[in-house]
Amino acid sequence: MASSSDGVSDRPLGRGIRVRMSALGRARHPRYGNREGVIVGQGSPSSWRVKFDDRKTVQAIHQDYLERAGSPGQRFDTVDVQSSSPADTQSAP
Repeated sequence: MASSSDGVSDRPLGRGIRVRMSALGRARHPRYGNREGVIVGQGSPSSWRVKFDDRKTVQAIHQDYLERAGSPGQRFDTVDVQSSSPADTQSAP
């Protein structure tokens, strides 16, 4: 059996993980090209809902068509994106 030497692709995908289209995904859906985005949820047991950077809507993509993008361990949680810091959310009375 062949194993991945980088270990990045062996880790499971999940919400908040930055992904891009894999080679198989680009071959099956060439219009998607090298798009990158963030997983925002699970579509079905074998697909993920992805918000691509250049799109307004969320797209359900089969897990075999996705691979991790960015540096290992990098996460983009929606909480981090929507709120700047706890100090900014508090206002003076």
